[in-house]
Amino acid sequence: MAFDPFAKVSGKYGAPMGRHGADASTWNGFSPLYARHCGGDGSYDRGGAYWGHSKVCAVWTRGGEWCTYVEAHTPEAAIAFVKKLHTDTDA
Repeated sequence: MAFDPFAKVSGKYGAPMGRHGADASTWNGFSPLYARHCGGDGSYDRGGAYWGHSKVCAVWTRGGEWCTYVEAHTPEAAIAFVKKLHTDTDA
């Protein structure tokens, strides 16, 4: 089964606020990164979590062992942000 960073959430008690993910600065610096825009209707992602806006992308490593959520308009911008953050924290 493929990793889905926007898996459907339970709405039994209302939509959760965002999703839990790793700190973006903890990427190991060498694992390939994959990204996807949250989709959805502008406030909720495709799985039903509430973000309040649609400028959210998930960035993850193969299989989803590491995953973070960042504010970015495109998947490419999200990956660039994580890579820059990693470079900045190594300096």
